[in-house]
Amino acid sequence: MLKIDGLEELWRWVLNTDECLRRNQASMFFFQSVNLVIELSTKVSDNIRDDYPYYASILPQIAKHTFIPMGNGYYGLNTAAFGGLFFITQHLHSEPQDTSVWKMIHPRIVGIAKEEYIDGHYASAANRSFVEVETRLRELFAELKPGVGVPGKVADIIGALLGDSGVYHFCDTSTQSGKDYRKGIKLLFEGAISAYRNPSSHANKALLKAEALEQIMLASQLIKVLDA
Repeated sequence: MLKIDGLEELWRWVLNTDECLRRNQASMFFFQSVNLVIELSTKVSDNIRDDYPYYASILPQIAKHTFIPMGNGYYGLNTAAFGGLFFITQHLHSEPQDTSVWKMIHPRIVGIAKEEYIDGHYASAANRSFVEVETRLRELFAELKPGVGVPGKVADIIGALLGDSGVYHFCDTSTQSGKDYRKGIKLLFEGAISAYRNPSSHANKALLKAEALEQIMLASQLIKVLDA
């Protein structure tokens, strides 16, 4: 799992300070310690904007409010603000990335892409998702046309399953709306496989985090159509 720059050091400071509070030990800090905590909080904030925008916006301010100037370069602890700092850093330490989106993704895609995505292998996670779509297409062809050899080209499989006279029935084609939907789904499969599956299988294409997740969600939607 990818680590958030600065989080481990900040979490250790939070745990040590919390232990002092549990022992009823007075908490006094020098300016250097205060400045370090604020710097670490800012660094963490800069690295969590995509996954935790709210935390990113408030974390540096909470860190500043955690300390109370006492004079002569000493600072006391604002326990209310420290509680907020503890909660946020504990959450980030246990879940460096927001994984809630994976609850909406098809289980087959989760099983083959989630771990790689969380580890930062974005292009691989996206590519494996579309490989899974192709695998499901081949499975469905074998289920619906038993005894017939599965075509080598995925485009031929899509045509046999999703074309106007395709054997996979997932919508009411007695209406124009249903016919249009079926045509659109076929085009969506053809476009997605051509744009994402084939190029990815021949080149080590770099993807940004958000781009990879968008492709993974599209692959999830395609498999859900095949499970309709």
